[in-house]
Amino acid sequence: MTSRGNLSLPQLAERYNIRDIYGALVAFYTSEQRGEHDLRMITDSISCYEFQLILSGEATITTAGQDFQLKAGDLLALTPYQSAKCTFPPDVESIGLLVEGNFYEMLLSTNPNTDTSPFTMPTRMNCVYHLDQENRQEVSGLFQQIRQVIAHTHIYKVNMIQSLVYTFMLMLSEMPYDKRLITRDFKQKENILNLFLFLANRNFRREHQIQFYADKLNITTTYLSRIVKEITGNSINHHLTKMVFEEACNLLRSTDKTMGEISMELGFKDQSAFTNFFRLHSSVSPKQYRQQQP
Repeated sequence: MTSRGNLSLPQLAERYNIRDIYGALVAFYTSEQRGEHDLRMITDSISCYEFQLILSGEATITTAGQDFQLKAGDLLALTPYQSAKCTFPPDVESIGLLVEGNFYEMLLSTNPNTDTSPFTMPTRMNCVYHLDQENRQEVSGLFQQIRQVIAHTHIYKVNMIQSLVYTFMLMLSEMPYDKRLITRDFKQKENILNLFLFLANRNFRREHQIQFYADKLNITTTYLSRIVKEITGNSINHHLTKMVFEEACNLLRSTDKTMGEISMELGFKDQSAFTNFFRLHSSVSPKQYRQQQP
């Protein structure tokens, strides 16, 4: 269910050998199971919501230009395509939940609280939750329940998963989180960022210029560039280039499309321009990259 090539939920499960997955909607994982804590070893953002509960040890996450220290009992909550750099020492133990973005936001839209939106629970400004012992046990227990439902055959499995994920979302809305990213106008800026990412994920194949996105948002290119850089730490060109490159990798890995067809699909003027772009960002040609894939 991903429109770009930077690791959808099924791709993450395959890449990190995550076995407890239900379709393309929900997956449960543990650091022990995967042998890895950081799902961003290949790309610094993924296309689903990620919730990771630290059971023991300490870790560091950098997002939106801020460093956060995670310790036992902290819950990391990252939104789709949120750029984050994570440092997890080998002694850290954690369990986690991955939820496909559209599925999560569909459940969120059923909340009778009209003030709740997909951009407020969680968002880039409340990505680290500090849980007390009771909340820690509740979240851990809920994650394990989801794992059990995934692992067994149930007539109403999808309804059970929806109910459990929704329960977790309600719990999350009441938990205390780190407020260091919040400023008076951060909410408005983050809404603009989310709108930009929404537009970018649907138009990056054909629209590579900042002006297109600024016009759609009815703001100047300078203001849009400043907001994106301020919150994510990266430029608009970085985001668009990364989307194009990762989609190119995805098409080369998972399709039999010719170089010319991929070039056209990604908005390059010709195959030569696409080859030069790909070589610049990978040090190999598209053909060589495809040949290297297992």
